Amino acid sequence: MNGDPVHVLLIGAGVRGAMWARVIAEAPGATLAGIVDRDLARAGRARDNHAPGTHVTRDIEAALARSGAGADAVVIATPPATHHRLVGRALAHGLHVLCEKPLSEDLDEVVDLIAQADAAGRHLLVGMNFRYLPSSQRIRRYVLGGHLGALSHAHFTYHRQRDGNRDDLNDYVMSMAHPMLLEQSIHHFDLLRYCYDAEVESLVCDTWRPSWSTYAGDCCVSVLFRFENGVRANYLGTWTAAWNRMEFRWRSDFERGALIQREQFDDLVRVDFERGLGLSGSNFKGEAEAEVPVVEPLEPCAPFVDDTRRLLAELLGAVQGELDPVTTGGDHLESLLLVQACIESLGSGGWVELRELRDRFSLAPA
Repeated sequence: MNGDPVHVLLIGAGVRGAMWARVIAEAPGATLAGIVDRDLARAGRARDNHAPGTHVTRDIEAALARSGAGADAVVIATPPATHHRLVGRALAHGLHVLCEKPLSEDLDEVVDLIAQADAAGRHLLVGMNFRYLPSSQRIRRYVLGGHLGALSHAHFTYHRQRDGNRDDLNDYVMSMAHPMLLEQSIHHFDLLRYCYDAEVESLVCDTWRPSWSTYAGDCCVSVLFRFENGVRANYLGTWTAAWNRMEFRWRSDFERGALIQREQFDDLVRVDFERGLGLSGSNFKGEAEAEVPVVEPLEPCAPFVDDTRRLLAELLGAVQGELDPVTTGGDHLESLLLVQACIESLGSGGWVELRELRDRFSLAPA
């Protein structure tokens, strides 16, 4: 990173905000310019744990005005309902912005914020940090490089018993109508778009709430995606599983093999397809008869820390003019459109065409 450190103001010191305080404070190219939270004690804990001496306040307007002369960017880690107001105020003060997802639950507000950032000449990034996991980057490289031939279909499953009453989880999701879609599945939809380097043509969706769920809204999501390049992806995700063991499995089938991620943050294996193997042996081959998976070596990664560091590095590089960011508000809008399409599919009970949704919101294709 060249030049002087980028001064970053942090708004929000909750579960995710405390992580941001650590990552910003430890980044060699950044300086934590201040922490804002309505709970001053919480802001103080984030400061004391990660950046002693950093200014803390509950007054957002005063912090923005104070930072306008000394800060370059702001990271916003507050509940979604606050994002439109806070991002707008930060842009008005001339700051670049990285906001946690979703940028807003209202597509019109997202379009408005993108327009505000363009008018202000400032970068607007969104916290889709799972893109920067080593496993995600490796899958994307395989797709872009064509090393296994063309991608055909995928199966993405995420089973988690996430008890919303835990003290170390954000509580605002408890009353959301679509907590799984907006808070978790959107990450997975974004990974499919990003790693496969393709946009969705259409989808059909179903969501529901098991009787024992701790959430008021639907916390199970099932989607079938058709991508513009012909790829199909089948998705099932839940925060209300009937087994406390976390189960993550993402399989991508190509012409010449498959990639299978067996844990949320790592454990990626490659299968080199032997086409002629199906002509001999049993019809239903077990592990002993099938191709042997090869472990893909991945660099070590501390979940939610190292991927957030890489996302921050994208912001810092953009602020210093060293790179063009890709995890932008405009790109995030495409992932939010998938969530909107899922909600509309629930209402209609059928397939939703993304082109029609873009036309309705007067959006250009991605």
